[in-house]
Amino acid sequence: MLLLPFATASFSVGGLFDSQNQAEIKDVLQDIDGVQKVNVDLQEKRVDVTFDSTVLPADYLARTLNSLGYSPYVDIEQQGGGC
Repeated sequence: MLLLPFATASFSVGGLFDSQNQAEIKDVLQDIDGVQKVNVDLQEKRVDVTFDSTVLPADYLARTLNSLGYSPYVDIEQQGGGC
């Protein structure tokens, strides 16, 4: 079994109000090299990102959200393996 260096970062995001915000966040984050999956939950005002931790750190994702005008707070960051 090959373990991949994937991690998941979960952010509470201030300023996340509608489907336009949801689409913007998803589009921008998915275009970053190393990002594998993005889930934006409007109701919970939460963004979960699965990414390759050897390519980018979680704080880069937070800075990207901040540059879009949102207020991200890291809730959880965990390492994971996969095959």
